[in-house]
Amino acid sequence: MYLNAAIWGMERLVSGRLHNAAFHFHLIGIHASLRAVQSVLVKHDCKLSQAHRMVIGAWGERTKDWRAIPELTFIKISRDLILKEGAFDPYATSTESGIGEFDNGVTRPVYDLAYYVDGVRRDLLADLRRAVDWCDRELTGLEDQLPAPE
Repeated sequence: MYLNAAIWGMERLVSGRLHNAAFHFHLIGIHASLRAVQSVLVKHDCKLSQAHRMVIGAWGERTKDWRAIPELTFIKISRDLILKEGAFDPYATSTESGIGEFDNGVTRPVYDLAYYVDGVRRDLLADLRRAVDWCDRELTGLEDQLPAPE
């Protein structure tokens, strides 16, 4: 559910080329949803059965050092900066370039999402997509280890 919410939020963010409050609202929801994926696993899903407890427990041990996993580091730090410190400072810009030949002069709209880490510019959309892909791979891997539902 939380991963699907993050994916939905990203799709709406990009398709709407959102800015200002709408941009920040979606970004807050996306990051909170991505972080909730891990929280729900260790606080709720591990209680579903003995098999869930074992599989998720082993996953928790493998991911305990979250700083060693770039996608999880991004999820945790950016969510904490947004919700706990109010210090995540991303931005969105929209530009259109053209040469006047196609579509009333507009040939290429660009929606750029970025943020900075230690003074280095990062592609926010690329990092969000990597985080979503990581969560999806992790959840799929956990599901593959669990017995089929009866």
